[in-house]
Amino acid sequence: MQRRAYADFDEFADSLSGVAGRFVPTARSSSDWWIENARAGRIRLQQVQVGGATTFAGDGASDHLSLGLPLTDPAAIRIDGQPLAANAFVLAVNNQPFTFSSRQLTRWISITVPLERLNGSAPELLSPVAGGTRSQARQQELDEVRALALRICGDQQPVSIVEPAAVAAAEEELLHTVTGALAVGARAIDRHIGRPQVSRTRVIARCLELIDATEGQPLFIDDLCTATQVSERTLRNIFQEYFSVGPMRLLKVRQLREIRSALLKGDPVLDTVTKIAARFGVWDFSLFARNYRALYGEAPSQTLRRPRGVTSERRDDGAVSPTWIGYASRRFSFGLPMPALEAGESAGADPRS
Repeated sequence: MQRRAYADFDEFADSLSGVAGRFVPTARSSSDWWIENARAGRIRLQQVQVGGATTFAGDGASDHLSLGLPLTDPAAIRIDGQPLAANAFVLAVNNQPFTFSSRQLTRWISITVPLERLNGSAPELLSPVAGGTRSQARQQELDEVRALALRICGDQQPVSIVEPAAVAAAEEELLHTVTGALAVGARAIDRHIGRPQVSRTRVIARCLELIDATEGQPLFIDDLCTATQVSERTLRNIFQEYFSVGPMRLLKVRQLREIRSALLKGDPVLDTVTKIAARFGVWDFSLFARNYRALYGEAPSQTLRRPRGVTSERRDDGAVSPTWIGYASRRFSFGLPMPALEAGESAGADPRS
């Protein structure tokens, strides 16, 4: 099994099967980001390592089901703002938007199946719903799926899925095991204490709308608090719940990402790192350079001097790639009415006076 490591987070995201989305690393990576691929007929399998703390927003692939099982501690993972239980899995299906976050390295095994191969199994699980992608099943069934997927993805010499009969047999056994888990599965129930879920969703949706509308401009916590009419403490708690970082950290990462995009598009003859970074509100250039290197593994000047051409911000067809903000905005408006927050409307406890 060939393992491919990735230095570019967007390239890593584009190589995932069964989902489309974007990562925002929230701390320096502790290990490599890598993917191992395998196939059993029309079923795709991937063993994936997300090499550090990050938040992800994305959608399930159209006309496909992707079942994701954690290989690391599920309690350290949050899906749609909720921690994973030991018997839980991620079920991304047919454009279902979702978010993922973790404060540490995570590993996954994923199985992506065309919906037509499932023959209508577990229809209540296969329809996108506003509740999110967390599902749960009996531990025994999940262990069987995980063990079989790892056998197919493993490097054991006796495993060979090359001959047509072997391919068909492996695909059938994997399909039988997956449908068995789905048959006893159910959508996990979100359990929030205190503020109602819809208020959290409105607060985050309003923040994402403001962040997107002010691209390239400095944005501060007070701006988010004013837009959502909640206190900094409430805002921090909501962001920690969904993204495992506070809004200040997310804004800092957003600033670094926007500067990186500008550096990749800049002219090293006419532009300087200082000139570009200052446009985004940077004044402590030593701290900026350290944070930039910690997140991207290179100095800002190295990014500016890169050969001009197609960057990770653009697809091969020249269209601008969807951003994390774009994917996350879908998640927090999916299936919910989005009335404007009136002045003084609170997201729950600890309202801003």
